[in-house]
Amino acid sequence: MSSKRPTAHTARVLRTAAACAVWTLALVQILSPSSFAATPGPEVFGALPVQTNVVLSPDGRWLAWVDHQGARPRVVMFDVAARKPQRILQLPERLKLRRLLWNDNETLLVTLSETAAPVAANYRAREFYLTTAYDVGGGDGRMLPGGNEKEGAFAAAHSVLIRVRTSKPHTVIMASYVGKGGASCLLEVDTRTGDFGIIKTGNAHTVGWMVDRDGVPVAREDWDWTKRAYRLYALSDKELLREILRSDDADQPNLQGLLADDSALVLLSGEGRPHQVAWALPLNGSPRKLLAEDPDGDITGASVDPYTGAILGVFVEDASSKVHWLDPTAQHRQDLVQRAFPNRTVALYGWTEDGNKTLAYVASGSAAPVYYLVDFTTHRADIAAEEYPALEGVKLGELSEITYKARDGTDIPAYLTVPAAKLAAAGPLVVLPHGGPFARDYPRFDWMVQFLASRGYTVLQPQFRGSTGFGDAFRDAGYRQLGGLMQDDVTDGVNAMIARGVADPKRICIVGMSYGGYAALAGAAFTPKLYSCAVSVNGISDLQALMQEEVPMYGSGVRYISSAQSWWKERIGSPTDSALEKRSPIHAVSAIVAPILIVYGTGDGVVANSQSEKMAKALSSAGKPVTVVKLPDEDHWLSRGETRVKLLEALDTFLSAHL
Repeated sequence: MSSKRPTAHTARVLRTAAACAVWTLALVQILSPSSFAATPGPEVFGALPVQTNVVLSPDGRWLAWVDHQGARPRVVMFDVAARKPQRILQLPERLKLRRLLWNDNETLLVTLSETAAPVAANYRAREFYLTTAYDVGGGDGRMLPGGNEKEGAFAAAHSVLIRVRTSKPHTVIMASYVGKGGASCLLEVDTRTGDFGIIKTGNAHTVGWMVDRDGVPVAREDWDWTKRAYRLYALSDKELLREILRSDDADQPNLQGLLADDSALVLLSGEGRPHQVAWALPLNGSPRKLLAEDPDGDITGASVDPYTGAILGVFVEDASSKVHWLDPTAQHRQDLVQRAFPNRTVALYGWTEDGNKTLAYVASGSAAPVYYLVDFTTHRADIAAEEYPALEGVKLGELSEITYKARDGTDIPAYLTVPAAKLAAAGPLVVLPHGGPFARDYPRFDWMVQFLASRGYTVLQPQFRGSTGFGDAFRDAGYRQLGGLMQDDVTDGVNAMIARGVADPKRICIVGMSYGGYAALAGAAFTPKLYSCAVSVNGISDLQALMQEEVPMYGSGVRYISSAQSWWKERIGSPTDSALEKRSPIHAVSAIVAPILIVYGTGDGVVANSQSEKMAKALSSAGKPVTVVKLPDEDHWLSRGETRVKLLEALDTFLSAHL
């Protein structure tokens, strides 16, 4: 890594948004200009966010973020008081930045990943994560864990951060596979030197650790996939284990952290309830107690204090996302900033150790994200970074949360984005099913959705059954229903938009990535009269082939092969299941009448290129209209800006021709 001079855009950082009473932080203007700029093109919407991963040092003196303006991403360390960069790190081209974290007021931790080629033809590629410590004042980085020995290099490539700060200065806690027999070990690592020591050793089934604010291990998770056996142990200084939770023939509970007094673990699971809830599980072996639940959505994660590791609140996912705060101070801080940004989603994810400054991520489905540095002592909220500064002043599509009835009467949640220039009558509709498929969309800014809206298309994002966040029953209803109930929910959403006068029935296209690409091809194959066109990006066409190709995500251990197959078989089906053949678009090419656009990245390690290539060949051989766009060296998630731009250009041309 090397230092470079800052770009002109750096001058935009820490632009004052307002100065007013701290109790309201009522901003004078929140990106609401009286006139709007001309509609930007694919090069703006498709570009990677200009600034991301913004983090604040414990004393509030430094900001750090990732800058994507150049040919390669850079890490910028910024002096808040002087309002200028202190240090800029150029990232290696082959590595991808995953996150930034401050260990202390002088040391920034940079976590990168690198994709390693599979070790055999039937294995998937593996992502290796590397964490390096850099000082604001300069100097070389230190790999964590480090050292000159081979063991240090191996540990660094097989380590994950467990705690970024403890009561011991210049120390992080990491988990790695450096023990005998591939056992997971807990390491104490010196961020100044990279030197490390093993403080706890697990076994071949150990998958997680929990430490308290001092970095002392308090719990260990073991998962034996062969028996579907989960065990959670409380740890003591004398190496004794006390089993405090066991679960057989079930999914693993989701361990989040500790309560503020370190007396109990916080874990997420359903336990027979309609939604996933948060439990407090005492380390002394007492029965678990309900900590938080929501009648309308799953609790899916937690807000953690970066200094103590204590759980401050839990995230609730229903149609919208919110935080159920457990800590009154955190709740008050959220309320103050939220009042300054009405009708926006405000996420507080970083603050100084004294609580006087906080970072707020402010966005909505209709506004590009902006990072604000809020100072409660000076009553100021300054723009710290912007993801899409070129969209400032551009009126974007308006997103709303809706529901519609499925054919069996079930309410299906969805997001509907209408163009800024609202249409007087029913207009063209793009249906955009999410990937996963056991995932979901969120009411947030989406570069593809807003590009489509800028071109005059209304966008429907159906949260079909199988989507997460809406309860276990809703999610589980999608198991083994690819091309069945899940596809029916998408179809019913389209028909609902036609019935409401939102969509012109003769101008509807279905577009999707990954599983969404499968849904697009399935829509064209199984409901051919409904769509005028279909677009599959890194999509699936043959479900049986997908299940036959299922291979391990990690390493060469046999347990990973079977674990991956078992998980997907339960949710999709066995390769021998005849239903998979009937629900595979590649076996229904003869029914397709709409033009098809197939796009795929040649570096996709999740969905085999053959899924796209064989579908394109089958369509072409049958005389069906098909266009193919290859994205050289691109991965499954379209991580490169130039690739996204190319996709949007192809999509714009295709939709213009067929809608």
